Amino acid sequence: MKEAVARAKPGEKPAGAVAKQVTVTATVEKIDKKKMIATLKGPEGKVVDVKVRTQEPGERAGGDQVVITYTEAVAVSVEKPKKK
Repeated sequence: MKEAVARAKPGEKPAGAVAKQVTVTATVEKIDKKKMIATLKGPEGKVVDVKVRTQEPGERAGGDQVVITYTEAVAVSVEKPKKK
């Protein structure tokens, strides 16, 4: 797992950002070719459905393993309201 944190320098308006990236190896449980959704089982047994982004979801079959990288980020800043 990788994490990154950034914040405003002293004297600047408050702002900050946090990002987390996780890479796991998951097992393909099944693939719905019509809906383009794959059901994956992670290393701790958690099962999730994910949208398949390739045009060829049939390249994978149940039992195959895939490496997934998930990134989540949040940024916050304070700005003056625009005058009307």
